Amino acid sequence: MTWYYFIGKHLSHSLESALMPRLLKQPVPSRIFASLAALTLCVVLAGCSNDDDAELDETMDASEIESAEYVPASADGPAQNVPEPKLPAVATENTEEGAEATLKYFWEAESLASLTGNTRPLELVSSGDCEFCMESVEGWGQSYDEGAWAVLHGDIRISVSQIETAIDETTENPVAHVYFELEEPPTDFYESDGEPSDTSFDTSSQSNWFALLFFDATAQRWEIEWLGLEESVDWEE
Repeated sequence: MTWYYFIGKHLSHSLESALMPRLLKQPVPSRIFASLAALTLCVVLAGCSNDDDAELDETMDASEIESAEYVPASADGPAQNVPEPKLPAVATENTEEGAEATLKYFWEAESLASLTGNTRPLELVSSGDCEFCMESVEGWGQSYDEGAWAVLHGDIRISVSQIETAIDETTENPVAHVYFELEEPPTDFYESDGEPSDTSFDTSSQSNWFALLFFDATAQRWEIEWLGLEESVDWEE
């Protein structure tokens, strides 16, 4: 979560104080990382209204052909004409594959937000109770509103190592616990005056993360409820 030192400067509080989940303790089997293809700019929906359904349809059915040429971010300014990620149909399935697809879509949306300040896809897949998600939405939106921008020198990549599914005893909704490794590329941040920010970093970083997702049986889609460093999880007996 290295780049959040940057967007945290544009918020009134730190993203590192994200609420830790208190979850039922479960034995964690040996983690064997599956052979996954490298994910370029790798990851629901907070409500189940008709408006949300319309947003989902629009996101999934939007044309893949972009009329304007993509311009990468640089020291001269932010990226332009960055295409929005498309939520795959499998993300709406009550399966491990659906939970994993939702998480991957989230990070695609995070990449878009970091390059453009467009947080619409992030909001589409984030629960209002996900503090990390909401901080990201507010932080990137505010940073770009103030004229700041980011330049990513590579791709955000995730590698899922383990998924555990169960039924939540309180809500009786399907839940998924997802363990994954997040790799962040070197990133330069620029303030509104065009000057480089001291929060930039020139090396990639890897860290172990954890995500908690709930499946909304009525809306037929997964929702990211909590997201953060695996070491931050407070397992409750």
